[in-house]
Amino acid sequence: MTDTLTDTEKSKDLSKLLDISQTMIEKTDLGSLLGLIMEEATKTMHADRSTLYLVDRERNELVSFIAQQSGIKEIRLPMGMGIAGYVAKTGKVANIEDAYENPLFNKETDAQTGYKTRTVLCVPMKNREGEIIGVLQVLNKKTGLFTEYDEWLFRTYAAYAATAIENARLHEEREKTFLSAIKALAAAIDRRDPVTAGHSERVARLSVDIGKSVGLTKNELKVLNYAATLHDVGKIGVRDNVLLKPDKLTPDERNEMNQHSRYTKEILEEVYFSKEYKNIPAIAAMHHEKLDGTGYPYGLKAEQLNTFGRIVAVADIFDALMSFDRPYKKALSLSETLNIIRDEAEKNHLDTNIVKVFIEKKVYRDTFPGIENPDYRHKR
Repeated sequence: MTDTLTDTEKSKDLSKLLDISQTMIEKTDLGSLLGLIMEEATKTMHADRSTLYLVDRERNELVSFIAQQSGIKEIRLPMGMGIAGYVAKTGKVANIEDAYENPLFNKETDAQTGYKTRTVLCVPMKNREGEIIGVLQVLNKKTGLFTEYDEWLFRTYAAYAATAIENARLHEEREKTFLSAIKALAAAIDRRDPVTAGHSERVARLSVDIGKSVGLTKNELKVLNYAATLHDVGKIGVRDNVLLKPDKLTPDERNEMNQHSRYTKEILEEVYFSKEYKNIPAIAAMHHEKLDGTGYPYGLKAEQLNTFGRIVAVADIFDALMSFDRPYKKALSLSETLNIIRDEAEKNHLDTNIVKVFIEKKVYRDTFPGIENPDYRHKR
């Protein structure tokens, strides 16, 4: 296991590691990050394949993210079992020259996949506190045995990977906290009027499904989900005797009700949103705007309405027509609702392409199971 690399070659390796680490740090989605770590580990170490195990502390196990080309989606190992388990438990590097001669090696995985493991290099991944969060291993170096230099290089790579994983996990936790707070706020608003309970959640689900159907990216879908969930938050500013009135509203009352979209924008503008979410207040306030400029609260026209706002508008009107029974207006059937939405698109109130996708792909079916049954009635 002697090292024959020149200083120039080692400098190139370090330069590559720095470039890879920058790319890893920029990944906030844990799934895509783990895939990147695996791919680059295989390349960097000139290996045939690699496996990444994360520590599941609740079950005291290691869980593999992927075994490349093996067909196994998940492998679970008790802490301490096998080469990976040994590394996770002890924090030591394992450099195995002949896997089948090593007592730690578990031959069952090869038996299941038909793969023949020869050499293994396995290193621990530690967080900033020195706690082992997983292990990373590469198999079958293409140019012989893994060297001492490979051990050092792979430990360095694993340190960068561990930092990126921790950052991604923190980001996911913040996202979960943010979304739960948003949903709690929306639910509190919905509960002011029992008739519309669950409206914001359904509009968000419909909006996301429409967004998927028109090809929005994962990050765009998150923005859409948050904006749709918050679209009616401005109703907190509408008086109960107007919001909860069981009869048709007077013109003055209707005008007050229509202000809820404006209130939504004003309220959300007081909330700090990171750069990727900065347009949420404007999007959330667009759901009653119309492409011809006759909507409210700002009378915006087509060129001022982005795709997110157009999607939420379709989702909002669909759910309002399908789900709400009022003393003066019963919820409509699916066919009646779709006819109204088509008519709104023909009048240049709703986006024609979004309405077409919504209807042709029957996007509403996941949010309203059984909706195509003639006897369907939405149950809250």
